Amino acid sequence: MEKNIENIPKTGRIGRFAKILEKEASKELMLKVLQGSEKYDSLNSSEKAEWWKDTIKRLENEIGTEKSINIMKICGDKCCGAGHKKTVKKKYDESKSLEEFLDKISIEGVTYKLENDNTIIAEYKRCFCGQVKNTKKTFPNKLYCECGNEFNKQYFSAAFGKIVDVELIRSVISGSDSCKFLIRI
Repeated sequence: MEKNIENIPKTGRIGRFAKILEKEASKELMLKVLQGSEKYDSLNSSEKAEWWKDTIKRLENEIGTEKSINIMKICGDKCCGAGHKKTVKKKYDESKSLEEFLDKISIEGVTYKLENDNTIIAEYKRCFCGQVKNTKKTFPNKLYCECGNEFNKQYFSAAFGKIVDVELIRSVISGSDSCKFLIRI
């Protein structure tokens, strides 16, 4: 078993995911979930997406949906690093209004609009996660996207200086034409 653990990547997104899983689950479970990870770097982008789809299925089957969601949220928290948080906070602080701020952070394929004083609608015309955006097959559910959900929570919480609530409505990798999040301030 130890030899197999040594073959699990230690760096990059997959290494970060492995470290999270190692803290949240047994080594036996980690090996089951991360099977095939030693070949991850040699896969093309659509094969990597397929690996993630299968890995998320194994994760959910082995530890259940609730714990899997927690692991993906930890992943999303790590994905939204200090650089992202510093940049978004600066853009917010330099904006004269919430609308101006949302215009500043909207980029091609991503729009942020106010639904009301307390809710922002975020819509992504494509998946922005480099690990899965080139999937050829849809994911069976939105579990993987809990990472993006938490990324948005950390991102907007950093901007506003208070905790926000984020709800994923739909996702591209689970078959929708866009990802849609509700961000409640």
